[in-house]
Amino acid sequence: MEKEKQAEPSNFEKRQERLKRKIDDLEEAALQEKPWQLLGEVPASKRPENSLLEEHLVFDHMNRPTPVVTQETTKSLEDVIRQRIRDKAWDDVERKTKSKEEAFEYKKRITLDQEKSKISLGEVYEQEYIKKVQKQEEKEDPKHEEVRNLLQSLFVKLDALTNFRFTPRPAAPEVKVISNLPSISIEEVQPVAVSDGQLLAPEEVQRRAKGEIKGKGERSATDKKRERRKKKKVKRLKIAEKEKRNKALEKANPDTAGKVSKKDAMKKLQKASKTSSQVKFSQKSADGASAVRSSTSFFQKLQDEVNTKAIEKKKALKKEKNSKKPSAAKLKL
Repeated sequence: MEKEKQAEPSNFEKRQERLKRKIDDLEEAALQEKPWQLLGEVPASKRPENSLLEEHLVFDHMNRPTPVVTQETTKSLEDVIRQRIRDKAWDDVERKTKSKEEAFEYKKRITLDQEKSKISLGEVYEQEYIKKVQKQEEKEDPKHEEVRNLLQSLFVKLDALTNFRFTPRPAAPEVKVISNLPSISIEEVQPVAVSDGQLLAPEEVQRRAKGEIKGKGERSATDKKRERRKKKKVKRLKIAEKEKRNKALEKANPDTAGKVSKKDAMKKLQKASKTSSQVKFSQKSADGASAVRSSTSFFQKLQDEVNTKAIEKKKALKKEKNSKKPSAAKLKL
């Protein structure tokens, strides 16, 4: 009996044996060849024939499955279309355009009225004067004025107390047209300088020129011609404006109509001498001599004067010699 008791294993030994058998089975399974389902991407040559048909595979579809078209679905669709036609519920796609953001959202461009004023300048001055008089006549309540003065004095004192650490409030964006004021006014001891941050941008003051800005050396032939055409156009406009002004003066003063001033006549003659060879224009000074405009003409004139004087002197000497010679007419008895 004692030998049988000694031969019977304990519970711990039994558990250890079971664990050992399980480990042995797992090692044998790991060493054996794996089935084709666990080998990853397996071609048809390395798996049994039609083995893929016997498997139940689960995979994700990229596209939605097409609906099964039956008679009931088509009938329900037709009923929906008819009902929408009765209700006039058209779900047409409306074209949506992206809203263009304005560059001057807070500061709008100054609009210049190019139309001619219908009222005269005297009426404009009259309206301004009436506005000023009406403002003076409208008197404020003395209590309001007193409160405003007290507030201003209080703010001045507070600014003086916090003079070294004073920071002005940031300028809030406002939709209004403002005048081009200086950026910062000169700082004083009292009150403290206040920043005028609401300024117009450079593009608002003057519109930027089209195209690239080029120097005189960088310009091409087309650029030079374009600039020349522009200058000619400006000149033509100036001439037309001048003629218009002269016509208006002639209408205002009919007595002077048809009379040409000396200055205008000289200009016309000078212009005609440049265009035609028949007209010659020469400017002369008060004493009758032609006006000298350059150093070359001055020296040329001086040389001509010297030459004329020398010729006149030669003629006088020749005349004296001829007078001293005895002639046959004088010796004749």
